[in-house]
Amino acid sequence: MSNIPNDTQCPHCGRYANRGISIDAVIIRDNQILLIQRGAEPFRDYWGTPGGYVGWDETTEETVIREVKEETGLNVISTKLVGVYSAPTRHPKQVINIVYLVNVKDGVVKHGDDALDARWFPVDKLPEQMALDHKQNIQDAKKFLTAN
Repeated sequence: MSNIPNDTQCPHCGRYANRGISIDAVIIRDNQILLIQRGAEPFRDYWGTPGGYVGWDETTEETVIREVKEETGLNVISTKLVGVYSAPTRHPKQVINIVYLVNVKDGVVKHGDDALDARWFPVDKLPEQMALDHKQNIQDAKKFLTAN
C-alpha cells in the first residue's frame, strides 16, 4: 500500500493504511441532549451524537466544530475533551473515536449532511436504538459535567 496516497483506499482490499479517527460531540443543555439520526452505515437510522471523520489537514477541534455545524446547523462556542475510545470492537472498521463535551450558540436545530434528523432528548431518556458506543460516551460526559 506504500504507493497509495494516505486518503485513498486500497483498490484490492478496501482498507486504509491505518485505523481511522472520528470525533463525536456531546451537547447537553438544560438536562437535554442533542442527538442526530444517522443517515449512513454503520447503524443507519439509529440515534447518536453528532460527529464524523477527521479530515486531512484538520485538527480534531476543527472537526468537531465542522461536524456539529454540518449535522445540526449550530455553531460551537467551546469544546472540552471527554475521552478517547479505541477498543477495536467499538466500530466495524476499528475507528478510534475522540469525544468532546461541546457548548453551542442558541439557534434553530436543523439536520443536514448525512443526518436524517436532529433533535433534543431528555438526557435521562435516550432513544432505545443508539449507535455504536454513544450511550457510554454520553454517560462519561455526564460524569465529566458533575466533576467540574
